[in-house]
Amino acid sequence: MERKIEISLTINDEVVDIPTMRAMGDDEYRSYVDGALFWMDHHDVIRSTVGEWPIAATPRQMELLIEYIQKKIDWIRETS
Repeated sequence: MERKIEISLTINDEVVDIPTMRAMGDDEYRSYVDGALFWMDHHDVIRSTVGEWPIAATPRQMELLIEYIQKKIDWIRETS
């Protein structure tokens, strides 16, 4: 028996393309990160706005996320 599942995804109007993101000033990018990319739910879990996937649910997970991002910063600096 074949089953079909229909999924609908609405992307927030605040999603931007790469050239627009590169042109953002610090304040504009901070606002984009803290609203268009991430939000904190009533359980203090950081979530992605697209799909509402949990990103970090504990202080330790936030530290690990920051560590991951720092490694990516270092890699981008080395390869640019």
